Amino acid sequence: MCVRLSGGHDSARRARELNGPPARGRLSETLRAYHSATGSQPGVLAALRGEGWHWAGASGVADAVTGRELRPTAAVRVASVTKTFTAAAVLRLVERGELRLDEPVCALASEEVLGLLAEGAYEPTRMTVRHLLQHTAGLYDWGSDPDYDAEAFADPAHRWSRLEQVRWAVEHGRPLAPPGEEFHYSDTGYVILGEILERVTGRSLAAAYRGLLPLGELGLASIHLESLEPTPAAGAERAHQYVSGADLLAVDPSCDLWGGGGLVSTMPDLAGFVRALFRGEVFERPATLATMLAPVEARGAQGRGMGIRTLALGPGRWWGHCGCWGVVMAYEPDRDLAVATTVTRMPGNPDDRLSVGRELIRTVR
Repeated sequence: MCVRLSGGHDSARRARELNGPPARGRLSETLRAYHSATGSQPGVLAALRGEGWHWAGASGVADAVTGRELRPTAAVRVASVTKTFTAAAVLRLVERGELRLDEPVCALASEEVLGLLAEGAYEPTRMTVRHLLQHTAGLYDWGSDPDYDAEAFADPAHRWSRLEQVRWAVEHGRPLAPPGEEFHYSDTGYVILGEILERVTGRSLAAAYRGLLPLGELGLASIHLESLEPTPAAGAERAHQYVSGADLLAVDPSCDLWGGGGLVSTMPDLAGFVRALFRGEVFERPATLATMLAPVEARGAQGRGMGIRTLALGPGRWWGHCGCWGVVMAYEPDRDLAVATTVTRMPGNPDDRLSVGRELIRTVR
């Protein structure tokens, strides 16, 4: 199916080439070849989107037990790719004048969260919204601690609260640096941002996303916060994801839900969102995207923005985010090309998440 087309004869010709059977066949063949070469992945999903064209593909099975065929319309938990949505929603509040980037966390978070931070020797009076967005608040990350994963998978039916996760970070770690000095990736910070979104808007996290991000207007019908809002029909077809031998669908989604993760999406909708973000269809002002992409000035923050980073996917400057279970979402502005991919078994090497996208990008180069 062809989408909006503009940009003169060159873009029209390019769109016709990429919408035609030969180009689509090459992409599908590349995806199948990649899947076959892995030898260990139950399935692979991918989508590409550009001016006047889009493609989506799948290879493998959606369920390793039943052998159900994997289709391009299957949705998955996107894990930390959610952080791009959280950052965009927070920046929309900044655009509206309802929040300041340099506002201290002590004025925004709940007394319960602030009490836990104080117990952990953190200084929420010095910690700002900007620090949380840029991963420079010095917060210990429960999300990258193997002990947290072991605990969550040992009791897969447990319903984690936001407060439990912040408490877990306080009890298992310590402040890593004074606010603003060093980059330390932190789900803890984005969980606190999720609470700030709720408190500033007076709405649930799911309602805050929908009120601040034009998901409906963009036709991104599969994207939803699992277990916090009804499952839309477009997001109901699920691919099983496998982590350390476990089926992720058997683990309560609350283990990664409250702003640092939690969204479910198809690959076409992820590609559609990141492209819309860069094409001025999410923010009201171009300056807001510039703020999001501005380099973080802290030690260890190379290539980082707010909820987004540069990714080594191919020629050009790719911006996006990865999710630990295998999802990648990215966009290259000069080519106006968006890509979203996932493997359905968590790779042992995090860099392997980028491999399928690299192969597909070579195909359309």
